[in-house]
Amino acid sequence: MTQSFKGRSLIAGDAAGVALLSRKAFTFAHGVDPSTGKVTDVHSDIRGENVKGKILFYPFGKGSTTASAWFLETARQGNLPAAVITEATDLSAVIGSTLARIVYGKGIPVASSFPKELYSSIANGKRVSLKGAAAELVVSD
Repeated sequence: MTQSFKGRSLIAGDAAGVALLSRKAFTFAHGVDPSTGKVTDVHSDIRGENVKGKILFYPFGKGSTTASAWFLETARQGNLPAAVITEATDLSAVIGSTLARIVYGKGIPVASSFPKELYSSIANGKRVSLKGAAAELVVSD
């Protein structure tokens, strides 16, 4: 079964991968090891998982704007997710992705504001693709 959802593109781009879903607030600052992409935040429900190449879902960001610098370092090391999908806009992910594009040519799509039904139908390991400025998210089994 395939489902399609429309959201709001914050940083446009195409991405595909498997879903990695956190139901808790998320941060890259002290939350992701930039050298590996592994989630290290002891409060995270996806601690021990790896964000590299995944479509990372979380409700909203937490912490300070330092998360943008950690996002940028994770980009430098080549361990970013394929895309970031949030319920509420996470400015740290938007700023981090913008800087990654400027500094390293590695822009990561960021989108938010999808219908609530998305978050009840998404699960870790599902195949997901995000399409450009339209922010169309397709979820497959």
